[in-house]
Amino acid sequence: MVNSNKISNQDLIEEFYDKHLSKYPELTLEEMKEICHAPWRFLKQEMESGELPEVRFKYFGTFKVYPGRAEYQLKNLKERFKFHKIGPKQYFQLKKMIENFLKKHNDIQTNNNTHME
Repeated sequence: MVNSNKISNQDLIEEFYDKHLSKYPELTLEEMKEICHAPWRFLKQEMESGELPEVRFKYFGTFKVYPGRAEYQLKNLKERFKFHKIGPKQYFQLKKMIENFLKKHNDIQTNNNTHME
């Protein structure tokens, strides 16, 4: 069953565009869509880069990977690979990305602890 109260991205952007058209008369609806989607494309690009950086959207929030969650995902990834729910290429790519993140995080923690002594 579909929730009839749900509003699509398209509808939200069109409503926003119509409401603020007088403020931005030089923008087309397509340009407004591009502006609205740009931060999310950037976030996706950053996360897919393999670095798993912390990304902050001003006035909205910060997106980051927590080490405990990364460890859980690595364990889950190994289980999925073991039971053939994920292919070797994807497994090794994700495994490398998570392990690099954890190594970098541990190096930073070690560095911070060394400076405190």
